[in-house]
Amino acid sequence: MKKRFIEVDPDKCTACTMCVRDCMTGALQMSEEKHTPEMVKDGSKICFDCQHCLAVCPAGALSFSGIKAADVPATESLPAGGEMLALIRQRRSIRQFKQEPLDRETMELLKECLHWVPTGCNDHRLRFFIAGPQEIAEFRRIIDRRLRFMIKSGIMTLLVPRYRRYFDTILNGADVIFREAPHIIIVMSPRKSPCCTTDQVIALTQFDMMAQSLGVGTCWCGFAERAFRMIGKLRRMIGCPAGYYIGGAMLFGRPAVKYYRATEPEKYIIEEKIKP
Repeated sequence: MKKRFIEVDPDKCTACTMCVRDCMTGALQMSEEKHTPEMVKDGSKICFDCQHCLAVCPAGALSFSGIKAADVPATESLPAGGEMLALIRQRRSIRQFKQEPLDRETMELLKECLHWVPTGCNDHRLRFFIAGPQEIAEFRRIIDRRLRFMIKSGIMTLLVPRYRRYFDTILNGADVIFREAPHIIIVMSPRKSPCCTTDQVIALTQFDMMAQSLGVGTCWCGFAERAFRMIGKLRRMIGCPAGYYIGGAMLFGRPAVKYYRATEPEKYIIEEKIKP
């Protein structure tokens, strides 16, 4: 476990106590002598590195484990509510992709957003594997060979009878799994992490929204997710450590289709009980 510590610039600190009040683990207290925040005894052990103390300090007086206020971005204006709703409403699953890989700048922005994925107890052990066309071609070859055997032997009919409509398509060579997408991202997390599967869904959802904002199409790929869980060779190819669970896979790339309007889905049931 890394050593966690805070440092305070006494010339900037106003003793507002915001950092102490916002520390959910109780790792901070106000020093009686200096009237500035400090770690409690064994505070480093109970701190889980959320860095809220760094973010909440209005004066920028506190640094966390060597990270100073000047080292991190200040808060900026966020998309208006209507703009965010439009992004969510217009998001479509893409199954027709352009073949070219994404440019480096777009890929770097997509990767960067993953570092801010919120996780249960701030557990930062998520791992991601991002592949391009050559790697996907090899994945496809391995999965296709397994699928053909399972379809022809009748195993697939027993396991997933509702997917029988895909069997002939697969045997005829169609790329039902990867949809000719140029990229795939796979997420994995320790099975014993506090919120193993939830963290992974949140991660890909965040990645999904970032992709939409950049004009990148996505498709949640349950077929690939299951294949990477079941086939040991695929797990080894993506470097999945022992004890890790693969909880999500998403295809992505530039869409080869354009949608001109949103849809009108059947409304979910939302019960609200709020007393005035």
